[in-house]
Amino acid sequence: MIYAKPGTAGALVTLKPRYGNYIGGEFVAPLSGQYFSNTSPVDGSVIGEFPRSNAADIDKALDAA
Repeated sequence: MIYAKPGTAGALVTLKPRYGNYIGGEFVAPLSGQYFSNTSPVDGSVIGEFPRSNAADIDKALDAA
């Protein structure tokens, strides 16, 4: 198997530029509006932004469960 970085030719995985919290069956923005960038261990490039969740997001998820 040959590894191809997501977003390049031959990649088996595609990534969105930004993700949300999966709450109540849908992706939603974190209540604080804050995100953090995650980088590829292959070349250090940014692979996406992910929610910087807090207690309010946890409460929202618990209420939706």
